[in-house]
Amino acid sequence: MAPPHVTDLLPRSVIDGMSRRASGYSTGVRCQRYPGGRYQGKWLGLQPHGFGVKQTSSGLVYEGHWQRGQRHGTGTLRRKELGGRTERIYVGQWREDKRSGEGKQFFPDGSVYFGQWVADQRSGQGILWQADGGIYVGEWLLDKMHGKGVLITATGSRYVGQFEGGCKSGSGVFYHGSNGQRAQRGLWSKDICITSLLSLPPEGNI
Repeated sequence: MAPPHVTDLLPRSVIDGMSRRASGYSTGVRCQRYPGGRYQGKWLGLQPHGFGVKQTSSGLVYEGHWQRGQRHGTGTLRRKELGGRTERIYVGQWREDKRSGEGKQFFPDGSVYFGQWVADQRSGQGILWQADGGIYVGEWLLDKMHGKGVLITATGSRYVGQFEGGCKSGSGVFYHGSNGQRAQRGLWSKDICITSLLSLPPEGNI
């Protein structure tokens, strides 16, 4: 009868640990450098899993939660400029490496969006602060203003009604001027008013 092999005398947990180390498999916290950047944080197997920070050679930095190698949970994406300045890009929720849930996006032109996301696209309820001072509050679909919403221009005029594909489309009311004393009710298509009724200006302004 052959004598038992040394591994036959070891607990299964020890054998599994030896196998993982031999194959490069690790679990815990560590810093990993690679040609495109580096990752520091928690691992599960060969993938980031848990909280960690990943920085690419292009200056993008993601700090947040991971699930099996993908951004998943709450996290912040920012960019490091050459002068050392840090620029925020997105703060919020992620799902399977895409912006999904509630989050805030900072765009290069200075506009800011806060609201709901689905698979990297604005979908659901959200607010957009435009770079020129305008504001949109309402529904979104496939990264466009779509559904019911309110658009306030930089001059103070506002539109309350339906949107489709990023444009005023459907029934709505356009209030002219910052005081909104003249209301234009009508039907719109791709930002063009097709038919409407315009209220008369108050007495003394005719």
